[in-house]
Amino acid sequence: RIHRVHYGLLDEAEESWQHESRTRRHLAVPFVGKDVPSETSQFSHPDIQIGCTWLAYRFDGLRDGDFVRALACLCRLQRSETQTAPRQRRANRLYTAWVTAASGHVR
Repeated sequence: RIHRVHYGLLDEAEESWQHESRTRRHLAVPFVGKDVPSETSQFSHPDIQIGCTWLAYRFDGLRDGDFVRALACLCRLQRSETQTAPRQRRANRLYTAWVTAASGHVR
């Protein structure tokens, strides 16, 4: 299978994005040609869908909306752990691990 020819992620900039189901928004879908996703079909076997989704995110990276949703989730997690010191919170450790994995540094 060839990425963006046989499978891939839907583009958030497309007009049809708002009308797509959650599974089609976040999982890989079959393509009918180069950069042309199938209108309604999905992969029928879960292992194929998971594998193609993993490869699609691996090749494309996170889309802008995916990144914003991940940061929003971290913010909610940070606010929910009010009993713990800020540096000890799970959200802080996750963010630090992400930045470190990207060869960055958190002060």
